[in-house]
Amino acid sequence: MNDTRRGIGLMLIASFLFALTMVFAKLLSHTMGSVEVTFWRNAFGLLLIGAMILKKPINNIGGKPYTLIFRGVIGTIALLAFFYTISATTLSNAIVYAKTEPIFTAILAFFLLGETLKRNAIFAIGIGFIGVVFLSGMHFDYIHLMGLLTGLFSALAYTSVRSLKAYYDERTVVLSFMASGVIIPAGLMILSPYVNSETFAFVLCEFVKPSGMEWLWIMLMGVAAAYGQIYMTRAYFYAKAGIVSTVSYSVVLFASLFGIILGDLLPAPMTIAGGVLIILSGLILSRTK
Repeated sequence: MNDTRRGIGLMLIASFLFALTMVFAKLLSHTMGSVEVTFWRNAFGLLLIGAMILKKPINNIGGKPYTLIFRGVIGTIALLAFFYTISATTLSNAIVYAKTEPIFTAILAFFLLGETLKRNAIFAIGIGFIGVVFLSGMHFDYIHLMGLLTGLFSALAYTSVRSLKAYYDERTVVLSFMASGVIIPAGLMILSPYVNSETFAFVLCEFVKPSGMEWLWIMLMGVAAAYGQIYMTRAYFYAKAGIVSTVSYSVVLFASLFGIILGDLLPAPMTIAGGVLIILSGLILSRTK
């Protein structure tokens, strides 16, 4: 019981830190594009992971380099879509869209890994997609598409991680993600002045040199994201995955409160209903694992 309580406490701390990460990303989005925000978030994380590896070298079995690269690339795309959504909508909407990940994970596990979908999982997927319709306010536009892409590509990334556990140290998986999250945004910012596309607006922005308080936001975003990941990992060591994943939905509450502090308007009743259905869907799916 003490371990379970400790796991719950650690996940609450992690959720709070992940919500803080969103706050600093939102503040930075006022002066720089979401691609650059993604770059700085991962650049800072890459330094931390590098320090950890120097302290304790990695020992990998190896054997799935393409899957490892795929996880890094697809995770970066998910993060690009997420930070774009944060810059263009409220924090509560952005995080609720990100929480569609369990829905897509269940679907992908069925088609790609051959896992069985139980009746309650099918029910959860159904109400989750009804929630998406409500959250969009029956008006599906580019921002809502980016929100769903966050969930879909996050699910692809997490599904690929399952097949990497037996071959690579977890720091190697994180390192590939961080490295992709630096290289890809850097390349996109170099190409952005020469490309004009409304379809791919979420991956196009020119580099803007940070100044003043922006350096503080970048540092705090990196620290919050890195320690959020650490506390989340520890939470899974102490408590059952179903319990921890349920508690992880507290990030929606933290993000919503922070959003209101930053000036976000209170969501409409239909938006709230959509968010509740998506969260309920995720909670049911977390209990089916």
